[in-house]
Amino acid sequence: MSLTAHSQFSKCFFCSKDATDRPIGGSVGKGGANHKADVRIVQAFLNSTPPEDGGPAFLLAEDGIIGPKTQAAIDKFQAKVLRHPDGRIDVHGPTIKALTALICDSPSVPPGRLGLDGRPGQAAGSPATPPTPPQTGAQMVAEGKQILKDLERNLMSLRFKLLHQTPTTMAWLNKHFETAKVKVTSNDADALLRIVSAIHFQVSRANAFGAQGIDSIIMFDPKADPGVIAWTVRGGDKLSTNQFQIYVDKGVKIKAPGHTVFLAPIFTNQPAPVEKQWTVIHEMCHFVGARDGTGLEINDNAYAFEGHFLTIGKFFKLHNAESISLMILEFAIGTAAVVGTPRLAKFKAHFDVFPKVVAGQIVTS
Repeated sequence: MSLTAHSQFSKCFFCSKDATDRPIGGSVGKGGANHKADVRIVQAFLNSTPPEDGGPAFLLAEDGIIGPKTQAAIDKFQAKVLRHPDGRIDVHGPTIKALTALICDSPSVPPGRLGLDGRPGQAAGSPATPPTPPQTGAQMVAEGKQILKDLERNLMSLRFKLLHQTPTTMAWLNKHFETAKVKVTSNDADALLRIVSAIHFQVSRANAFGAQGIDSIIMFDPKADPGVIAWTVRGGDKLSTNQFQIYVDKGVKIKAPGHTVFLAPIFTNQPAPVEKQWTVIHEMCHFVGARDGTGLEINDNAYAFEGHFLTIGKFFKLHNAESISLMILEFAIGTAAVVGTPRLAKFKAHFDVFPKVVAGQIVTS
């Protein structure tokens, strides 16, 4: 799931396909079907494999064509992992299983985009050397983690408010989610409580080693799509932080841990601190949401920079990351800071009404 900068053509995308031993639909290599899409995936996987693990010494062109260099790379990898190489990668065969297992489990294959997309500045035929993550990425990751740590106390207080559902709290929820006089119900408040609680759990829990849960969540993607501020592997409460996955979405091949919120390079350009806080909270809403196909995913039904943001139905608001993240953001930083955000200028009259949040309290006057 990605959060995009203001754009009419770039929307969020989901990466929700778990790694399997069948990322290709047909055989690739000597005597294989060699469909272009399958060949490109194999080329990308081979390019991501270090030479010492059987990968090519020089990067392959990811062109979907079985030429002598691609065939030689298949032969080299099979010689490394098979007792009887045959030059062909079959759909359910041992070669594709070994290749995906290596990419998912090997620490020598760094998380991020696979193949040529993961090697900035390198052309096909250049040495296959993994890129060094830029320092700005590490700084952004540290900032994202700190935002979540700072949010922990607010999340605990908000959980208390949603649990007890006083008339003031319900009126405040209606400001965010009511549409066409369809009021927020107790069940709706319970659903929001589950979301806030799930985020709080990820922020505050300690694992067996005493490390904060967020240490396994926030990462940096130096090759994010243009205009993407952040993106998320959705279903963070259901995937192991230690299990790497391979995602193929619209031709983009990504290796990522099961629990991941990725920050893109342009995250650093977001107005601080409110927009950065908003971005991280927005992505955490997707992070704790259900997996695809359940009908309960937290989607991007409308962004705040879109004119119809306030007019979508109550159900869509309750399953909209932008709406939920704004509720959390207002409680965390107060109404005054929210309505002063340039991205919300057109909705100032809506949010700047009572109940408001002042100094961590919901007030009616």
